[in-house]
Amino acid sequence: MRRIFMPLVLLPVMALAAAAVACDPVHSNEVSALGGESPGVRTGPLHRPGQPCLLCHDGKIGDPGQFSVAGTVFSKSNDITPSNGVSGALVHMTDARLVEYTATTNQVGNFYVTPNQYTPSYPMHVEVISGGVSTPMTTHIGRDGSCAGCHSYPISWNSPGPVALIWPNGVIP
Repeated sequence: MRRIFMPLVLLPVMALAAAAVACDPVHSNEVSALGGESPGVRTGPLHRPGQPCLLCHDGKIGDPGQFSVAGTVFSKSNDITPSNGVSGALVHMTDARLVEYTATTNQVGNFYVTPNQYTPSYPMHVEVISGGVSTPMTTHIGRDGSCAGCHSYPISWNSPGPVALIWPNGVIP
């Protein structure tokens, strides 16, 4: 009779890996601070507009699929409700190697890029284009592809506010 020991050997390794992920109190606290899902919105491309996508989509064991760049584009920087997300906006990225990639926002303004689509070398410059309006980011992104990592609500000393298009004369097309 032949015995298979592989699963028994892997069990402690898998338990240790799961415990290591679960025992990161900083990560756990940051995820908890996001709060629960919005009522009636399933986990997926339309959930959590304006939140730091890469906090959960970081490629760690047990987390959802990994993103290299992700965020939300709003029509107003003072209103981050899903109804103010800009659908169909182009998010044009150019990294330090001058490699370019363009993502398109969905119906709540969310966009996301997976590592197999584009993995930028930082610093990266970004421009958002919609309805004939181009809004370039005035500074570069130096380290993190999660837009809401810096662009959080409300506007404060440590945040320029959510990513929003700057419409001519304040008129949204």
